[in-house]
Amino acid sequence: MKNYLLLILSILIFKCSTAQENSSNDIFTTSIRYHYGVVLPHHKSIRYLVNDQVSAIELNFGFLPSRKRTWSKLYNQPEIGLGFYHGSLGNDEVLGNTNAIFPYINFNLKNYQKVSLRLQTGFGVAHTKKHFHPTKNYTNVAIGSEFNAFFKLLLSSSYRFTSKWSTSAGLGFQHLSNGSIKVPNKGLNMATASIGIQYHFNDFHKPVRSHSNFNHPKLNDEIVIVWNNGIKQTAEKDDHKYYKTGISLGYLRGINAKQKIGLGIDLFYDKSANRGKWDFDPQTKFKDRFSQAVFVSHELVIQRFSIVANIGAYTLFETKPEKPIYTRVGLKYEINKHFLASLGLKAHLGKADYIEWGIGYRLKTKSNEKP
Repeated sequence: MKNYLLLILSILIFKCSTAQENSSNDIFTTSIRYHYGVVLPHHKSIRYLVNDQVSAIELNFGFLPSRKRTWSKLYNQPEIGLGFYHGSLGNDEVLGNTNAIFPYINFNLKNYQKVSLRLQTGFGVAHTKKHFHPTKNYTNVAIGSEFNAFFKLLLSSSYRFTSKWSTSAGLGFQHLSNGSIKVPNKGLNMATASIGIQYHFNDFHKPVRSHSNFNHPKLNDEIVIVWNNGIKQTAEKDDHKYYKTGISLGYLRGINAKQKIGLGIDLFYDKSANRGKWDFDPQTKFKDRFSQAVFVSHELVIQRFSIVANIGAYTLFETKPEKPIYTRVGLKYEINKHFLASLGLKAHLGKADYIEWGIGYRLKTKSNEKP
């Protein structure tokens, strides 16, 4: 179910991004990029498993929205599109390779005459054929499922040598994990250097930042409550999928036309808490499954979508959490004025806890819109 949700969300992001405020001045583009790097051994079992470098080919198909679009002007004409990634994972025999599809957004951080500094982020679905199997591939403790979440971050510099062609070089990070829906799930983190070439189907002119960007009002302050749900497996020998849920209550303050920061409280219910390696009776007492935490948050708002990053600390619990600190990254989509949908990954210091999907309600507390 999680994998289908990720795929649907990936398509939805791309469709919604291309459907808003259509303009004939959009610039369409395609690029190819070669990655070469290493797996980052965040666990001793990963260090033992990896025996080679990683390499990959990435294809991007996107467009630069017209500067006539309000949000394009606000974000200095970013590139939005769909990417395809094919690469090795550091051990061909055990880990094999992966194929991923992901929507992305490529922000322009700094523009010069012919040089641009960009930051690309993407989130989608990856297929990995050589995953864990109790008899055929039992040494693969990194990936336990065929389909996984794929996340990438790329900082690059591009040089435009004609109105249609440019070349680029960059440093990137890729993450592969299933959010503990199926174990083992140590996950894989990869760091790569890359080079690429890009073609613009229309004549390309560098983005020009308008001073009118700074006249946009701050985003509204609001109170948000989200009901999150998920499932996870705790051990290879325990086939049970345990239900996890939580209520997240937060206050968000608009600091400019793009960003919100906030504080909040999380209340978690975890049926897998303190179950050990087996699903033996008696079950964990109901009260021992609860924990409470506080968090700080940041949101980058792009049209109806928000890129969310939280960091929190457990403050009350009956069962000691895996780590005292947790993080949450994900996406939120504004369904209408009050309701929203969310998809995120909760983790403990780099190790995935579970994938959350949720529904929420927003209450505006202060309007910063111009009369």
